[in-house]
Amino acid sequence: MIKITKLLYTLSIFVFLAILLYVYAFLPDQIGVFFDTTGNASISMHRADFFYSALGLFILTNGSILLYRRMNRGYLNLGKTSFEDMTVSEIIYHWLNGLSFVINVIYIFSIMFVGMYHNSEHFDITNYVALIYIGPVLLAGWIFWFIYLQFSKR
Repeated sequence: MIKITKLLYTLSIFVFLAILLYVYAFLPDQIGVFFDTTGNASISMHRADFFYSALGLFILTNGSILLYRRMNRGYLNLGKTSFEDMTVSEIIYHWLNGLSFVINVIYIFSIMFVGMYHNSEHFDITNYVALIYIGPVLLAGWIFWFIYLQFSKR
């Protein structure tokens, strides 16, 4: 489980960057950010601002989790592969790696949704609303997994 989580986290970094660059290439110059009741954009931003905001948010969240994990690495035995043998601190360390993956998936699906919404081919965006709901469902599942791991250690 731990090796799979590490692999998925690493792959999610590359997928995020690929999706961000792909969507950025096809976005119009102005992107609607907030919309009024008629569906018209009330606040817009330039596509470069969107790109750098998404990249900055990605770096901030992944960097803070990575920093926390690096600071606690010296105190833990990372050779264990079974959650039953790990201490609570070791479980939290490995759980945070998976949390980074889940957050990256949320970013990936959100950027895909923005790209489809602003696409010049005019997709029926109601068919792709599930992209927005996949991320929170994964996050809730990952939090419940953490709670399960905490109660199974007792």
